[in-house]
Amino acid sequence: MKFDAKYFALFLSIFCPAIAQAQSVGQVECPRTGDYVYLYSSMTTLDVRTTLQCGEQVQITGRYDVYFGVRTAKGEVGFVPVESLLLLKDKPGAKAPLAKPAPTVRERTQYDAPGSTAGTAPSAPPNPSEFTLRNGTPIHVRLGKTISSATAHVGDAVDLQVTEEVSVDGLAVIPKDAAATGIVKEAEPKKRLGHGGKLAFSIDFVRLKNNEKAAVRSFQESSSGGGTLPLASGKDVVVTQGTEFTAYVDGDVHLKKAAFQAEKDSSRAAPVSPDQKASQPPEF
Repeated sequence: MKFDAKYFALFLSIFCPAIAQAQSVGQVECPRTGDYVYLYSSMTTLDVRTTLQCGEQVQITGRYDVYFGVRTAKGEVGFVPVESLLLLKDKPGAKAPLAKPAPTVRERTQYDAPGSTAGTAPSAPPNPSEFTLRNGTPIHVRLGKTISSATAHVGDAVDLQVTEEVSVDGLAVIPKDAAATGIVKEAEPKKRLGHGGKLAFSIDFVRLKNNEKAAVRSFQESSSGGGTLPLASGKDVVVTQGTEFTAYVDGDVHLKKAAFQAEKDSSRAAPVSPDQKASQPPEF
């Protein structure tokens, strides 16, 4: 007795629901390139309904032992051998890619420079009332008083004076003869048996024209503690008055222009002529 395919499929779907459950999409796999696979209308009689081309995709409706139940894109229903079908759900990339959300574009404003991105913040304009004494600016100084390893002590102040005016943007920031200060870092008098004395000091601050102090260092490259002038050794180390050194601004110093322009503007005022003095009424 022969069973029709639809009755056999109905029997399986009733008594074996897990087997008849849909299995997503499959792709026809041929044993040879350019070959084809039969789509059977019955698993018992193996009557051929049509042929399926290699790579053709079909909807899997269920699995029945060595056959898959499938539905073609044209709506034809039948069965193909298990080895002739590749389950696409098991292959990476089988699912359709999700559409990318459209980027959110905000309205441009006057702060957006041409060609700039929306997330780029505009740079703050420089403040016209301020200027900067830059890190590393050289300052030429001379020693104001002779120091010696025989009499100096660690921690003693060292007095120096600026020998050349330092200007920024046309404003005199450090005038000539401005005070600079340092400190003795090491002092050791000569000893017996040929051991000479030692002396080292740093240059730490310079007085600006507005009477503020700016930190300086003894070397062009900054180091911890501001650096010290090289150690010297001998019988007794003596650094004479007037000896010149170069210090360097230690870090940017931000200054107000008004503090340095006031004296400059007052110096530009025209002096009173003798005739103007004579025209003034005498005081009694």
